[in-house]
Amino acid sequence: MAGIKQYTGLLVAALMTSGCSFFSADKPPGDIPVTFTDLKAGDNCLYQLNVNGEQWNLDYLAFYLSQPRLKIDGRWQPVAFKPGPWQSKKLALMQFNSACNTEANHTVIKLDANQQLLDRASAIQFTLGVPFDSNHVISDHQSPPLNNSVMFQSIRQGHSFMRIELQQASEQAGLWSFMLASGECQGSNDDETPQQCDKPNRITLDLPLKANVQDLRLVAKLSQILFRADMPAGQECNLAGQYDQSCRKVLRNLTSRDWIRWDAPHQAYLKQD
Repeated sequence: MAGIKQYTGLLVAALMTSGCSFFSADKPPGDIPVTFTDLKAGDNCLYQLNVNGEQWNLDYLAFYLSQPRLKIDGRWQPVAFKPGPWQSKKLALMQFNSACNTEANHTVIKLDANQQLLDRASAIQFTLGVPFDSNHVISDHQSPPLNNSVMFQSIRQGHSFMRIELQQASEQAGLWSFMLASGECQGSNDDETPQQCDKPNRITLDLPLKANVQDLRLVAKLSQILFRADMPAGQECNLAGQYDQSCRKVLRNLTSRDWIRWDAPHQAYLKQD
């Protein structure tokens, strides 16, 4: 009996000294699941959500993340994504389209970072967007994840950094879309690589790792991105071209509202360049 008590005491001591990392062994340390908590499974494998008191069906939701960094000892240090069908070392395409077919989605950010490195980090940072040097190459000539033709607009305009397509639940013809992309890209035609884009429209996501963040899981709300946005049926908000000024409300929400954060009660800080 004394031996059992001694063994139990050692086990408890080991659990207490192992820290939070011990309880994160169910997934690789660099894997960060992202869940849109306001998307509910509806008919025909479509997600549904309520936006400003109106029911919508989700036809498409995807966005690119780039430039992953960890803040260690007050300095940002670059890390890489794990390459795969949805990721290269520099880019990740996140996709949340089907309520039934999980293979049509990519909902887990996969960082090439071990637990020891992550335990030292005080924040994780991503850029919502595609770097300029990769943005203006035709998708057919790109390797994953930039070979997604739905996210590609033209050589001059580049890729959509985020694409949202919604359908009114009460009216199938009631479509609304939003595409975050670089604007005012200087070029004589759509087949010419621009020298620069006067409105880069890339958004930095700073995600502080406070003491109450016990696990690397992100929760997001599409309804916060669309909060109080004017969404008339038939409108296309494409920031790469000409668009109604009401579309800028969505851009402001992306940079100012708490639409993505750790699955813990603290603020996510965002800024735009």
